[in-house]
Amino acid sequence: MTSFPRPLLADLRKPPNIVTLLRLALIPVALVLLVGERREAALVVLVLLAATDWVDGYLARRLGQVTTLGKILDPAADKIAVAAVVIFLVARGELPIWGAVIVLARDVGILIGAVTMVRDANDVPQAGRVGKVTAGALAVMVLVYVADWQAAEPIALWCAMALVVFSGALYARTMLAGRSRTQVGTSESGR
Repeated sequence: MTSFPRPLLADLRKPPNIVTLLRLALIPVALVLLVGERREAALVVLVLLAATDWVDGYLARRLGQVTTLGKILDPAADKIAVAAVVIFLVARGELPIWGAVIVLARDVGILIGAVTMVRDANDVPQAGRVGKVTAGALAVMVLVYVADWQAAEPIALWCAMALVVFSGALYARTMLAGRSRTQVGTSESGR
């Protein structure tokens, strides 16, 4: 049986990763509140989720504690939170299904690409600026829909979808370029 690497377990105790774990723990709380029609309370939890996303990144940089575990957990928490609320909103008929398909397809593509990059390069890639801006736009979109600000919903939806498509294309290009460099390096080392 393979054990979990000790450095990753030690990283669990670092403040930035504790904040990220708190964010993961708040996702089911937000969903329970949404299902229970307690939108205002759910909105508070979702704002807290968005704020802790900034806090864990700030702490990681400030304390010099950017870890492999953090590079995995932080974007995973973002994607799980957005996916959970987007699926809830689609199930309630409040968000168009095509919006959820675009978001989920991009996130699955990023996950597959990241796993491939980790396998090929043995390193976990960090999110770039476009990814962070896209995560922010998705958070705003989710908050606008949960708050039921109908006048702002189309703007939030189209802005978020444009960024999702743009960032997805950038991720795909980066992953394909990284994969071709890895393959070229492998074939050259085999000569």
